[in-house]
Amino acid sequence: MQELHEWAVNKWSDPSRLISLYEVVNKIGEMLEKDKQHIITAYKQGCSDSILDESTDEERAEEYYKETYTNPDRDKNGRI
Repeated sequence: MQELHEWAVNKWSDPSRLISLYEVVNKIGEMLEKDKQHIITAYKQGCSDSILDESTDEERAEEYYKETYTNPDRDKNGRI
């Protein structure tokens, strides 16, 4: 949602640039696919980490969130 918000603010910050409903729907579709991939990655990581890692589920979840959503070095799929 944050990325979608930033995209929309950037698009609408230029008053001469009209954004179509098609562009908005297309961007939402991209974001939904990205969210799906993040959920799949988190699930897979959680399955493997719980066996090998002594940290708690909460700690691993927090680390995943930080790496995926707040790291400025992430790529368009959220990977570093």
